[in-house]
Amino acid sequence: MSDSEKNLENLMKRNFSYPDPVDKNFQSKIYKKREFYYNKLPNRDKLETYDDIKEVREEACSGKFSMREYQLFLSNFINPDTPYRGVLIYHGTGSGKTASAIGIAEKFKDMVQKYNTKIFILVNGPIIKENWKRELINATGETYLKIKDKGAYIPDNEMKKARKEALVEAMQYYRFISYRSFYRKVIGEKIAETTIGDDQKTKKKYRKTEDGDYERDISVDRIYDLDNSLIIVDEAHNLTGNAYGEALKKIIKNSKNLKVVLLTATPMKNLADDIIELINFIRPPEFPMTRDKIFTNEKNYEMAFKEGGIEYLKNMSRGYVSHLRGADPLTFAKMIEIGNIPKGLQFTKLTTCKMKPWQKKVYESVTIGSDDSLDRSSEAVANFVFPALSENRKELIGVHGNEGLQLVMSQIKNNLDTLNKRIALDILKDKDLEGSSDLIYMSDITKNITGKILHEKYLENFSSKFHRALLNLNKLFWGNKGPRIGFCYSNLVKVGVEIFQEILIQNGYLEYQEVAGAYIINPETRCYYCGKRFDEHKRTVTQSRASEGSQVLYKLKRTESKNNPPPHEFHPATFVTVTGKSQDEGIDVIPEDKHRILTEVYNHPDNIEGKNIKFVLGSKVMHEGISLKHVSEVHILDVYYNLGKVEQVKGRGIRHCSHYRFMTRENPYPSVNVYKYAIDLDKGMSSEIDLYRKAEFKHLLVKKVERAIKEVAVDCPLNRAGNIFPEELEEYKDCGKEGKPFCPSKCDYMECTYKCDDEILNSKYYDPTRNIYKSIEKEKLDYSTFTHKLAKDEIDYAKDRIKELFKLKYANVLDAIVEYVKNSYNKEKRMLFDPFFVYKALDEMIPVTENDFNNFTDTILDKYNRSGYLIFVNKYYIFQPFDQNEDVPMYYRTNFNKTIVSKLSIGNYLQNMEEYKIFRGTNDIDESDEDDGTTTYYDFESTLEYYDERPDNKYVGIIDKEASRRKSKRLEDLKDVFKLREKRSKVLEKKRGTGIPSLKGAVCETSKDKDYLENVAKTLKIKLTGKEKRSEICAKIKQQLLFLEKYSEGKDNKTYMMIPANHSKFPFPYNLDDRLSFLKKKLNKNIKFKLDINIKKKKDKDGLKFYELSFKNSSKLNDNVEFFKENGGKLVGKNWLFILG
Repeated sequence: MSDSEKNLENLMKRNFSYPDPVDKNFQSKIYKKREFYYNKLPNRDKLETYDDIKEVREEACSGKFSMREYQLFLSNFINPDTPYRGVLIYHGTGSGKTASAIGIAEKFKDMVQKYNTKIFILVNGPIIKENWKRELINATGETYLKIKDKGAYIPDNEMKKARKEALVEAMQYYRFISYRSFYRKVIGEKIAETTIGDDQKTKKKYRKTEDGDYERDISVDRIYDLDNSLIIVDEAHNLTGNAYGEALKKIIKNSKNLKVVLLTATPMKNLADDIIELINFIRPPEFPMTRDKIFTNEKNYEMAFKEGGIEYLKNMSRGYVSHLRGADPLTFAKMIEIGNIPKGLQFTKLTTCKMKPWQKKVYESVTIGSDDSLDRSSEAVANFVFPALSENRKELIGVHGNEGLQLVMSQIKNNLDTLNKRIALDILKDKDLEGSSDLIYMSDITKNITGKILHEKYLENFSSKFHRALLNLNKLFWGNKGPRIGFCYSNLVKVGVEIFQEILIQNGYLEYQEVAGAYIINPETRCYYCGKRFDEHKRTVTQSRASEGSQVLYKLKRTESKNNPPPHEFHPATFVTVTGKSQDEGIDVIPEDKHRILTEVYNHPDNIEGKNIKFVLGSKVMHEGISLKHVSEVHILDVYYNLGKVEQVKGRGIRHCSHYRFMTRENPYPSVNVYKYAIDLDKGMSSEIDLYRKAEFKHLLVKKVERAIKEVAVDCPLNRAGNIFPEELEEYKDCGKEGKPFCPSKCDYMECTYKCDDEILNSKYYDPTRNIYKSIEKEKLDYSTFTHKLAKDEIDYAKDRIKELFKLKYANVLDAIVEYVKNSYNKEKRMLFDPFFVYKALDEMIPVTENDFNNFTDTILDKYNRSGYLIFVNKYYIFQPFDQNEDVPMYYRTNFNKTIVSKLSIGNYLQNMEEYKIFRGTNDIDESDEDDGTTTYYDFESTLEYYDERPDNKYVGIIDKEASRRKSKRLEDLKDVFKLREKRSKVLEKKRGTGIPSLKGAVCETSKDKDYLENVAKTLKIKLTGKEKRSEICAKIKQQLLFLEKYSEGKDNKTYMMIPANHSKFPFPYNLDDRLSFLKKKLNKNIKFKLDINIKKKKDKDGLKFYELSFKNSSKLNDNVEFFKENGGKLVGKNWLFILG
């Protein structure tokens, strides 16, 4: 047998396949495969010096995005060419789960384009959806957003436009959809009917079919299957045990060749058996995991593993889970739990609070006979007890919760003096307060109860927890813990967040206002820095000049006394509340304005000391999707039955690189104090501590399940350096032993180190002395399934290094390029280096044909930030600027003279003066010297939602600006043009092709022949003489469409004419009924109280309708005068009048 025949025989005997998840040696086989082994996280020894620590932190926290090894592994593991049907990405917070999923999704673009499908991404709400869209552009390099000339200033509006265009291109492949929308399109909402029962109460019941199934209202664009596609579910734990999960199951069952990616940092949201449904989403439907083989019958905190259950769980999870803990102690602040472990608890530290007699008496009356620690009554009493009058109005009783709050509000309205008197005598026992009417009253601003009972001096009588929390927050100032910021969390809104808000106001804090001048400073207002009250601050300071339009600020006198803080300006200590707003989707989400405030104001580096916002008060909407930076303390005001959620709350304030600015040589590991408040009793266990006791049992079982799936994770040996850290192994080496504290939650309350669940892997590659998995020599790796397509990430890496090199040198030979790329690898990866990937990268970086240039995505920037590409001349690879000919001498490549685009001239100077703009009647001058003819001068973008919701007429007109290709033509000189198009489908199935009408149509008189225009006129019932020119026919069509657009109503209210939002003559919306509706919405949105609006429908002399909208003027409307005028309002007598005609 010849050598070639022997080689052929050997090749035929080789196994060119991937291991099956049922294979007990799955991990060792994955570990050996070249396409996966390349993405092994490099091992890290314990760093001894601060300089080494700083280097790691700077690389991790620099903000420069690049895919990490564990993300690249996943894009090779789940792609159209591998047999695996799905994966649960169980990665910690801040590890880049979104980018991991995008890396996977990008590999599916060719497939979904081929089958005319889309990549579906299920998200929890609108803010998460926008985060995904932003990350989609950021994580894909030049795929969608092309590199701009970094040497030129790019205005924000231009950058915003570029990102919007990039997103439009990306959305050819992606579809983002909320859980509830997905549910509606797959299963449909149950149809409800309301009936009035015998007790005269309204009851809701759901209609059923003859077969006993629920009748459902299914969306028009129903989803039946997702064949040949990919579905990504963000925060996938939210889909267990509910209808959303049922919808996902149905689609998975009905679809062929659908791959499923689940993302979560907490796979079990409450009980350990939550994991079963998640794994079954990605297991073969005919072989699901069975609960009864793993857990006992109990479905509460008493649940436990059955004998052999944990092994069954591992076997059924093998091959379906990817795990990365992240949370490298070098990039995370250190969490310090404040308090002690109460008797009866195993490891949870609490800040316990003893109740005063008044609160204790009410608590005991509520909890007598109750054995349910989840009882809402005891939870509400533990937070706050409201004083209310008894039925005979002669004594006080304690009430709690929302019902108690409503009762007190009612009594404040009707019995204010009696209520205040009884509080003074019966609770505060102070006769000097007997005549006070401000112990409790309604706030005019917040419409909640407030008063002196919430002051630090009296608060403890009504809430020992809130009083303790207030005292702790009052220490976050100079002279105590230092000026820092905090985060307070409560599960409850009315008797949690909103009451604590009033407590802060009563104790010198103000609610955050976006306009600094809107603060009403009173003598008791605290300074954000030193905590002094304004009155005290004022006595020890001299007044300084304040900037125009701002409040008066005071600066401390300079003094050398150690008792006085350093000089600083007085700014009020403020807080912002974040509670949910209800959506059509049926979920509570963070309001967009609050999300923006948290991101842009609270997290801003200027706010490290709380100059703008001192505290955030948040409710359960802040469990997920929010990152808070620079937080010094986290205060959890009430108890939750699930410690996993408590971990999520703590995680809002302790994020990846969130405390990077505090990490210094003197303070290398900044800390965050965490307070968990609970009431305590002298005898026995309080309901709150008992709730923590039960939560501990549940959490311990959850952690055992987590450890099990970590051990069988597909990338367990590859990601070991990201799961187990040498600093923690040393710190917790004795944890869990007799006489030692419990091991921490991040170690699953077990020994911090563990081995993967593969005997061959451990016997061959595990090094117990270094606690790592050993390297594999290049020749011993499995190349059987390795293809160039799977090497794309290595080729992209080579491209990035080549771009680096050409920032340093303008011409390089092949050997120098190969050597530079090779030396950029760490020692372990350098052994795997193959110069082929450099050759392939260079080949893709040299565009040749016109098509290459049109689709070029590998822009190189030189040291001057000029953009260009590579050319090959003789043996040299040379940087070629886009704006130079390829035959220019090297001098013009290596030297750069920036062309001044906008030359200084009197004309340019005058055009940018405000007086000139006013004279010309415009506020916006087009400053660009060149126009590509595609610039949009009219704003159609903000009108699209409106027009999308209306049906199109058979023919639709558009008022637009003419396109200018002349450099000298200014915006105000461009004329209007009338465009025309036919009815357009709201959801276009075709992405390319003929016969698809453009959104803004084509110019009527130049693009349409006369026969076509006469046919349009006939359809619109326009009488023609037959002698009209095309321009005259277009003018008549335009007038008819404008008339129909303006006056149509009812079923005839369609889109006849598209009007831009910023047209000077035709208001948007042009339809009178819709314009009236828009105006009412605007008024209601901007006016914070209810207006008594009067609307009259009238007719003009031609019999055409118009509307008059009016309401009475008052002093409360003084701040809105400009707003009214901008929207066409006029003050006529004592009324504001708007005429819509």
